[in-house]
Amino acid sequence: MSRFKAHPDGAVSIKRRVFSLPTLVSLVLAGAFLAFLVTRFDIDLAAAWDQAKASNPWYLALAVAVHYTTFAFRGARWRLLLRNAQGSASHVPGVAYCSQLVLLGWFANSVSWFRLGDAYRAYLYRDEQDASFSRTIGTILAERMLDAILVLLLLLVSVPFLVGGQATWIVLGVAIALVAAMSGALLVMIFAKVRVLRALPARLAERYQRFHQGALASFAQLPPVTLWGILGWLAETGRLFLVVRALGLEIDIPLVIFITLANSLLTLVPTPGGLGAVESGVAGLLVRLSSLSINSAAALVLVDRAITYLSIIMVGATLFLVRQALPGLLAARRPAHP
Repeated sequence: MSRFKAHPDGAVSIKRRVFSLPTLVSLVLAGAFLAFLVTRFDIDLAAAWDQAKASNPWYLALAVAVHYTTFAFRGARWRLLLRNAQGSASHVPGVAYCSQLVLLGWFANSVSWFRLGDAYRAYLYRDEQDASFSRTIGTILAERMLDAILVLLLLLVSVPFLVGGQATWIVLGVAIALVAAMSGALLVMIFAKVRVLRALPARLAERYQRFHQGALASFAQLPPVTLWGILGWLAETGRLFLVVRALGLEIDIPLVIFITLANSLLTLVPTPGGLGAVESGVAGLLVRLSSLSINSAAALVLVDRAITYLSIIMVGATLFLVRQALPGLLAARRPAHP
């Protein structure tokens, strides 16, 4: 008998959190902030829009395709982390299912405050696979730690080739601080486990034990896990490179890598999808670190965010609605135990 369970009440709760008044308020505030930036920096939106419309459609189509391969790579990586944490490959769904949940997590991040997508992904996996929420969150923490390390390493590779003064070092400093903070958290988990378990009530201690197991056990099989992570970041870098080519702009590869990584760090700002922070930050970095005009930088941001933000909302919403309308059709069923 399948252990797949549908929880309509939980689905309603998630929808209320994602499509909530605070989310709408944040979108309005982010839009007002973008309007302020346009007027403050004298961006000619008509010129930027004309440049965006003149982009090469073949390069754009390829950019979209490359962008969505990152979900396959990240889904494959997360599946490995789940296998490491659960200790049994037979109870972990396939790459297609894990990729679905990664995409839905990005969708939730794009329409909600405070990056709720990670919690939503863990919620879905718990609900559909009868798994531990705490252990699943632990695997996502490990995933974030691995991403932070890869971002830092790629920044260290690209920054020496850039001439931008303070801006590049600020981004690098943020990445270093992020890795240091997460490393510190993991060290505390390793060396203070017994003390934490003793201090917690029995019920919370049991949940922390599963979270601890999910986070630390995920780091087994590091070579393939790292490889999938690198492929995911290469896909994101490739997307931006293709957008640059579509617009006929000239940007060096190190700067393409740097902007891709800066983009990901800016999405940590707790507005939906980093809205407001990403657009202003990326455009500002492009102007400071390249010969692009503010209008060309705005055109690049406009096209790239259409792929990484608007398309995620459209594709993610479609997948979300299909899964709600046809529960179990796209969700992998947990195999029955004899």
